[in-house]
Amino acid sequence: MHPNSTILEMLSLIYEDLDIDTIEERFVSLVAELFPFDRVGLFFVKHKKGLLQGKLCRGFGEGSISTIEAPIDGQYLITRPLVTGFPVWNESSSNDPFLCNLNLNHFALIPVVNRKRIPCWQITDCRAEDCPAYGRQWLRCWLVTGTKCKDKIQRSVEGKTSLCTLCPVFTSQDNNAVEGIMLVDGQTPIDDETVTILSIIAHGVGSAINNSKKYTNVLRESIRDDLTGLHNRRYFNERLLDEIERARRYGGKISLLFGDIDHFKNINDQYGHPTGDAVLQMIAAIFNKKLRHSDIVARYGGEEFAVLLFDNTPEQAKTIAEGLRLAVEESTLPTKDKIGVTISFGIAWISKETSTLEGLIGKADKALYSAKAQGRNRICMAPSQEEA
Repeated sequence: MHPNSTILEMLSLIYEDLDIDTIEERFVSLVAELFPFDRVGLFFVKHKKGLLQGKLCRGFGEGSISTIEAPIDGQYLITRPLVTGFPVWNESSSNDPFLCNLNLNHFALIPVVNRKRIPCWQITDCRAEDCPAYGRQWLRCWLVTGTKCKDKIQRSVEGKTSLCTLCPVFTSQDNNAVEGIMLVDGQTPIDDETVTILSIIAHGVGSAINNSKKYTNVLRESIRDDLTGLHNRRYFNERLLDEIERARRYGGKISLLFGDIDHFKNINDQYGHPTGDAVLQMIAAIFNKKLRHSDIVARYGGEEFAVLLFDNTPEQAKTIAEGLRLAVEESTLPTKDKIGVTISFGIAWISKETSTLEGLIGKADKALYSAKAQGRNRICMAPSQEEA
């Protein structure tokens, strides 16, 4: 196959999907299929750890790639392409502690990189010309041994993993950077043309992964509440409508909880809106901790929360709501005033007489109103319904 055809075919297949895992899996599979390599491995930088970590492989033994965690430093062959920006091929792996046990034959390390090529010394307007990172285009301060950051964020390799996340250079590029290594290995020496083709494809893959990350972030923001990180009302209603339809067709138990913080306006008036925001975040954290991963929880509006429970009887839903109510009642903000709040719940469930979005929401809302009218900090069930 002509080199240009190989590049176009691989990139077109890789760009077909926006799911990061699918892109990475397809990349590894295509390299293994279209090139004469016995083994392929894929590594990515974990920025919070400051390490290059193995993720995917073909042909390597189980766990041999995924267990590798290498410091990002030019002294290690496996991470050198991240420091220099250039691939490594047909060298000996015997002196690299992370590669020497893989029994490599003829291998190449290809950078899979998509990041801003703005080095630390330009962003921070640094004038430390004696710093090893100064004047070098591919590097950030934490990637270089012995840097002398003017903010004293890092003065040694040992300090980089614990302090580099404080650096404005690091944080400004963390979310928009893809940094990884592809390892390929075969029985015959790898020629320069193959390395060039792989480098072009790897750059395209880095771009595709970065686009996927941006798409995922935009998608997440569109269905999440900015303050609490919970789902927003629109997403919740869409899911509720889908689940009601599924329950009507195939059966299943669905319960809806509406929760409303008691006297929330008084908190805002007495302590200010930042404190009110902190209360909302505290309750969101409680819900996330107490509920199952499969349950759907949303900030429904203002101080109101909504929870969609699956495969629970009404009594089981009440038990879950009681656990949430008690957890809120027993919690206080870690402030000087030790502010505590309570919450009231209304519960409804799908039944023969309540099998629409409007009907279920209306029942839960009326039950919540009853809980408020009866003194707050309590749970009320919707009027008796015959279960579906």
